[in-house]
Amino acid sequence: MLRRIFSAEPGLKIRSLLREPLLHFLLIGVLLFLLYGKVAPPSSDGNRITVDRTAIAALAAQFQATWSRPPTPVELKGLVDGYVRDEILYREGVALGLLKGDPVIKRRVRQKLEVLIEEEGRSGVASDAELSAYLSKNPAEFRMPPVLSFEQVLFNPGEYGDRLETAVTAAMAALNNGATPESQGKSSMLGTHVDKLPLDLVARDFGDDFAKALESAPIGQWLGPIRSGFGLHLVRISERKPGYLPSLDQARKAVTREWENDKRQAALADNYARLLKEYDVVIEGEKAEAAAK
Repeated sequence: MLRRIFSAEPGLKIRSLLREPLLHFLLIGVLLFLLYGKVAPPSSDGNRITVDRTAIAALAAQFQATWSRPPTPVELKGLVDGYVRDEILYREGVALGLLKGDPVIKRRVRQKLEVLIEEEGRSGVASDAELSAYLSKNPAEFRMPPVLSFEQVLFNPGEYGDRLETAVTAAMAALNNGATPESQGKSSMLGTHVDKLPLDLVARDFGDDFAKALESAPIGQWLGPIRSGFGLHLVRISERKPGYLPSLDQARKAVTREWENDKRQAALADNYARLLKEYDVVIEGEKAEAAAK
């Protein structure tokens, strides 16, 4: 092909050469090589990839955690080969600038940095004095809810239709005259007796409005109807133990967990405030929007 081109007239040579696909391929290769040399940052490691004993042990441990057995020599070699492949492709991607502008990578790097900052912010083990002060400062987070025991009769509106109000009124009269809750309404999966259920779980199972109605209701008399997501209820509270603020010994695990979490969050906030001062942040459009107001 090239021999025919160079044996032709000079003008034809140039035109034929410019149309030659092989020349196009070579020129693109040269351009890519030059571009890579411009954008690729120098690597402190050069082209060396070291897979040390710690990395190999981590690969083997991850395999064992997944398959409940250690890898065979062949499997371990495959894991190391995969590690090397990932490292090579990662470095090449970084060199070509593929990490720039990727929101997933940004989020992952941010999360790893935040974990490092949070761990540094834990500042050791909390003393009893610190935990007691934290408990006193945040009592609502640790207060134990009231515990209720009650009987209830459920009326599902879909089963009674227009007879719902009449049925509820008749059942209330019967209950006040000594009828058992099992003899009224219709049986349901909820049952008629609820024993020693914390108020927050009452709210979870029956709804907030239902729980609020029982929180301060009198004990020992039938109340209602009280509405829940299941229908209408007639309720009699048999026992209500008041809520209380536990001692540090009773709530030590929860208080320690929340104290450590607050320390981590404070470390993140302080670190970000310090870093923010080192950056000149420009948000385009803000000045124009402020002027328009």
